[in-house]
Amino acid sequence: RSTPEMLACEQCSLHLTRGRVVPGHGNPDADIVFVGEAPGAEEDKQGQPFVGPAGRRFDRQLAAAGLSRAEIFVTNTVLCRPPDNRLRDFPDAQLRCPPLWLHPVLQQVKPRVVVAMGRTAGALWFPGMGAHELSVLARNTGEYLVVGSLHPSAALREGGDWNALDDSIVRSIRRAVELLAA
Repeated sequence: RSTPEMLACEQCSLHLTRGRVVPGHGNPDADIVFVGEAPGAEEDKQGQPFVGPAGRRFDRQLAAAGLSRAEIFVTNTVLCRPPDNRLRDFPDAQLRCPPLWLHPVLQQVKPRVVVAMGRTAGALWFPGMGAHELSVLARNTGEYLVVGSLHPSAALREGGDWNALDDSIVRSIRRAVELLAA
């Protein structure tokens, strides 16, 4: 899904610090697209989304919900890694990247359901909602349904109950699958 324009993008300040652009990856005909925040260190090295610690946790969550990477497409709202994973310090990226890269990918893949993982992705469809509120939200955009979810990295960084956070994410994934069947 990468293009020469995407790989050479200098539309926001993240181009100054990134290692590489990390385009979406997966089944180009997926019924479900998962949208995260931004690449982490491992994603920046490998050039693929969700391959670091949060990605490994995401794979386990997908499996618990009965899905595999072969069935889905995964991308981020921003395609370049922010220093120290602090995307909130780069509002220009949050404003410019989704219309340039995310929205066209969603138009190409044509998913029936999008799972917005975490506060940053959730804000695109559910403005003003906190991360924990996302896991109970769903919305019909007219083009696809959007299900809110915690981000897989939440279970890695929050000092709470990892099993409860994983269970919440698995419930959101299962909800997305149920919406496909409806």
